[in-house]
Amino acid sequence: MKKLLWIIILFSGIFLYSCEDLLDRTPLDQISDPDFWSSEADLQLYLNRLYDGIEGWWVSGGGKAPTYDTGTDLVLPPPNVYGDDWTPRLDGVVQIPASGGGWNWTNIRNINYFLENADRVEEGGDMVDHYIGEGYLFRAGYYFELLKKFGDLPIITKPVSTDDEDILYGSRNSRTEVTDFILGDIDMAISKMKYGHELTAHGTRYSKDIALLFKARVALYVGTWEKYHQGTVFGGDTDGSGYLQQAANAAKQVIDDGNYSLVTGDTSNVYAELFNKVDYTGNPEVLFFKHFDRETYGSDFSNQLWNWPNGYGLTQDLTRYYLCSDGLPTDVSPLFVGDSIFSLVDVNRDPRLVQTIMIPGDIRRIEGTDTTYYDNPDLYNCGTGYESQKFRHIIVDPAVGVMNHNVDYILFRFAEALLIYAEARAELGLLTQDDVDLTINKLRDRVGMPHMVLGSITPDPNWPDYGYPLSDELYEIRRERVTELYGEGFRFDDLMRWMAHNYWVGKRFIGTYYTEELKEVDPNMLANEDGYLDPLMNSLNGPNGGYGFNPDKDYLLPL
Repeated sequence: MKKLLWIIILFSGIFLYSCEDLLDRTPLDQISDPDFWSSEADLQLYLNRLYDGIEGWWVSGGGKAPTYDTGTDLVLPPPNVYGDDWTPRLDGVVQIPASGGGWNWTNIRNINYFLENADRVEEGGDMVDHYIGEGYLFRAGYYFELLKKFGDLPIITKPVSTDDEDILYGSRNSRTEVTDFILGDIDMAISKMKYGHELTAHGTRYSKDIALLFKARVALYVGTWEKYHQGTVFGGDTDGSGYLQQAANAAKQVIDDGNYSLVTGDTSNVYAELFNKVDYTGNPEVLFFKHFDRETYGSDFSNQLWNWPNGYGLTQDLTRYYLCSDGLPTDVSPLFVGDSIFSLVDVNRDPRLVQTIMIPGDIRRIEGTDTTYYDNPDLYNCGTGYESQKFRHIIVDPAVGVMNHNVDYILFRFAEALLIYAEARAELGLLTQDDVDLTINKLRDRVGMPHMVLGSITPDPNWPDYGYPLSDELYEIRRERVTELYGEGFRFDDLMRWMAHNYWVGKRFIGTYYTEELKEVDPNMLANEDGYLDPLMNSLNGPNGGYGFNPDKDYLLPL
């Protein structure tokens, strides 16, 4: 029965495309031109179709502008979508659709078809090997997404037909085997690809730099997963240390190669301005971005300046991660003014907070000579009261109107390499002050924050209780990941790989204090007994009215 189910699911994935814009295209594995595989231009053309499928902003008309951390402890969706697509997996609520459910092998089949045929190209060129390397990196990426969802997977290296009974009736490979397969593909890509600065399409095509950073990302994920899930039903065959060393080595190579660096500037706005660009070409920090340009590509990021920030609510937990400007945690620093007054939440704090959260007086948009300011949160749409300003582009271009603005989406940036190297070294017990100065303190220097000094870290009474002991330096590195990478889609994966369920089970994430002023904005909001906005009060399934995640089954998706 299980084998029959596997066959049905596999072929559903092979013959169904997930995006409507692909339905009217010739399938990538049915190219009819007998001369197609004859030049490096053919390889580029084939891969261009795969780049179309890389994640980015929502581009459908009227869509909101969410962050990719929605549904975690950092960001809650607008109240009108609780229980829909944004129902958090942290609550253990997973609706199994009639088909698919993420078990889709179309991309794997398409890239295997490419890799099987790429060697047919006889016209030599210095980009042939590079494009083949791109293919290996695409396959590694597809497999990594499946690994995070399902763990054990069948390793398939060719387009599957009905004659491939060894694959159709075969068993899945272990997550360790799949991980090694993914890292092997990445190593193959690294060996074949050019550095980004050697490419004409610098920043918008895969490169050796991106492959190295992706290797570090994958190895850190798997290494920490293996370490913290060891001895559970989700554990692998190792203690994770070998993968953590690979993560450190790959991240360090990105650093040492010297091809990228942090953007620097005025500490009061340098972080905010990193995320609102219409073109990242030549940006020293950005390795890879997805370009949105309605005129050229027919799509843009509708960041909806008129209604921004569209209700996606940041949590109090997120705001408390940001240190005070003296480098101390909020519950320790004498500079902390509290968060009972909405407009003062960012006072005396890490500048990244004021450049992340909307506060009364912030500019919402500039349209010609008219400037519109933010006064109070849209509580009807934002249940926490804290709204995000990361990724905002506030200048309205009259040529395209308020709803249509081209803001590129960053997928790989240099800051991640710094954070991976610091975390991997700390997990291995090898972290030195030189490592911290090379990584965490570089990020803090950018915004004028005090340095992290090993042996002098002030414990935070609000450090999350993960259910296991953690060193002071690892707590601080995890904090730095939040303050630097919020909204960029890393948080859910971080919570999963750290086996952090003890932190959120039975808990609800709350928002700002429900002041009398905010009650005048909307008198019908949900608030807890301490007076803080509590939008999930009646929405969760676990103990104490909190999250109901089951650690024995919910770390992976069911088939």
